[in-house]
Amino acid sequence: MKTIKYIAFSFVLSSAFLTSCTAGDDNVDTEPPVVILNAPAEGAKLEAGKDIHFDMDLSDNEALGSYNVDIHNNFDGHNHGGGNHTHSLTVLHDDHDHDHDEENEGRTPFRFNRTWDDIYGKKNDHIHHHEIVIDKDAKRGKYHFVVKVVDKAGNQSMVFRNIEIVDPGNGSGHDHDHDHHHNH
Repeated sequence: MKTIKYIAFSFVLSSAFLTSCTAGDDNVDTEPPVVILNAPAEGAKLEAGKDIHFDMDLSDNEALGSYNVDIHNNFDGHNHGGGNHTHSLTVLHDDHDHDHDEENEGRTPFRFNRTWDDIYGKKNDHIHHHEIVIDKDAKRGKYHFVVKVVDKAGNQSMVFRNIEIVDPGNGSGHDHDHDHHHNH
């Protein structure tokens, strides 16, 4: 009889311990932030020596943390496939072959990687700026524009765009009102 009472007591004690350990887990944020990348558009032709029109809307169920922009060349044709937060990647064809252009061969591939944390603690934000400037001597060709947004809990969402760096005067341009307030 003592053994049964001991086992029953141990079971009740274990149940109480397990319940108290998992009770707080219901409040853990596991939902990633929502990213709507408005610009640059998929397939945008961005001019060397010019700034990039960067525009996006962010939201999170709890609180945003930071965002990162990574621009790197896609001269090898790689992709970032898979995942629910990946924008579809499309192979873009161009009349001009940048790989066999002697002037372009001497240029350095453009590389940009920066993180901003001015969204920390906000539930929603609109990001609009022209802080990213493409080097005038950047190697022309295919690039990836990658945005990664992390919320305070560490959940992340990523959006990928294929862009192309082109000679000045050959860009797809961007028409929008510059008189409005730029948040960042």
